[in-house]
Amino acid sequence: MAREGKTRWLISIVLTVSLAGCSAPFPNSHEGAGNRLSPERMEELRKEYPLSTDTPVMINIREVSFREIMTYGDGVVVAEVMNVLPSFRVELTTEPGTPERKMADKDRANGITPYQPEFISYQVKVHEVVTGDDVADDTFLFYNADFAGVEPELKPGMKIIAVVKKGTTGEQVGGYSFTRYGTYYIVDDDYVLAAYEGESEELLDFTEQTNGIQLDAFMDKIKNLPKG
Repeated sequence: MAREGKTRWLISIVLTVSLAGCSAPFPNSHEGAGNRLSPERMEELRKEYPLSTDTPVMINIREVSFREIMTYGDGVVVAEVMNVLPSFRVELTTEPGTPERKMADKDRANGITPYQPEFISYQVKVHEVVTGDDVADDTFLFYNADFAGVEPELKPGMKIIAVVKKGTTGEQVGGYSFTRYGTYYIVDDDYVLAAYEGESEELLDFTEQTNGIQLDAFMDKIKNLPKG
């Protein structure tokens, strides 16, 4: 279990750790000049777009801010979920001499199949690349199935804005990993709702500033986040 926990921690660090019909806006659901959802509307939307609050069982993981996730990731995209794809497994590529390679070689010598993580995946259509390199219009997003129930459970028709990272191994290639730390749902056509609000001061401050704001305002904000 210690070996698996360590491997899963490494996976989560690199983001392999992601609108089934918009409801009609409530009266007075937008505050002020119509630039932010009301707390009442956000609470109602949580029935369709639940907040991630669970913690991975027996996995040592710390909270990561949106700014940090953008540093790890390869870009930010606006995407629509088209389908839930079958899960897939990959054999982790390990360099000779690394602890991971030694553990894999030891498992093989003992007749044990080395740890092969399973990934939950979604076919998506990318509508816009906010930051980073170009992303194909049709691609897939994924996360480690060990985080099922922790990471966002996406459904066809949902739209999200998310930090993504290119897959590098086996069936990951051609797709992108994502995580709740860098994901917002797009609701009521052009507003955003955080998939995870966090517990750290930095995360709570960021979600307090961004939860329920308009998509364009959110994109402007993340484009101007300080680096590092």
